[in-house]
Amino acid sequence: MGELIKLFAELGVTPPTLIMCYLLFRAVKAHESVLGELKEMLQLHEKRIMKLEWRVTPNQEP
Repeated sequence: MGELIKLFAELGVTPPTLIMCYLLFRAVKAHESVLGELKEMLQLHEKRIMKLEWRVTPNQEP
């Protein structure tokens, strides 16, 4: 890990910048995870709606 920090230091990237990049990366990954879960929930609800629409006949009111 120390060698990696030295490499970034040679490239002009400071430790605070590395920390901010890491935190940003973690935040993006967390949002992607939540978004994936929300997509799954939406698909389940869409399936339920389709089942309910299928059960309703044209003469019945929902």
